[in-house]
Amino acid sequence: MLMTPVFPALFICWTFALSNASDKQRLTLVAIGNRNMGDDEIGLVLVEAIKKQLSTDIDVLIWENMDALSVSAELLEIQTPIIIVDCADMGLKCGEFRWLKQSECTLTKHLNLISTHGFGFAEALALAETLGFKQDLFFFAIQPSDISLNAGFKSEISIVLNDNIETMTQSLLSELDQLKT
Repeated sequence: MLMTPVFPALFICWTFALSNASDKQRLTLVAIGNRNMGDDEIGLVLVEAIKKQLSTDIDVLIWENMDALSVSAELLEIQTPIIIVDCADMGLKCGEFRWLKQSECTLTKHLNLISTHGFGFAEALALAETLGFKQDLFFFAIQPSDISLNAGFKSEISIVLNDNIETMTQSLLSELDQLKT
């Protein structure tokens, strides 16, 4: 009598058990920035500072110096809710931050010829939405003081970041935990 191994059945059951192992929703945290554009690197700095504190159900992506086509393509690939961490001119004091849900805010197009990402994020998102992007999108936006080309990280934002990194970190981690449930 010849015996047939049952490993495939065990493997299928094991795979099924893994896919149901977590009740938490996966999230994708994206840092956007350009280290050559002054305070525009703040999203990169913040996410790099908290990366080790994040749970394993949060995917972290660093989009440094990405152009609008690349951002659009990446957005289309992500199948989880997305949190973008970036600087944004919101008319606030340097270093102030806000949580924004994409459906509740208006992104304006870049008015200058040179933006930090080729075209602005608004143009990249519009392109992705035209191509079928429908994920939940949230922003952790930080007001910069200067995003001039080759300006370097300004001392004003560095001081604010050092003074508020713990507050920003706690706000970001708290919101990420709420989004996962």
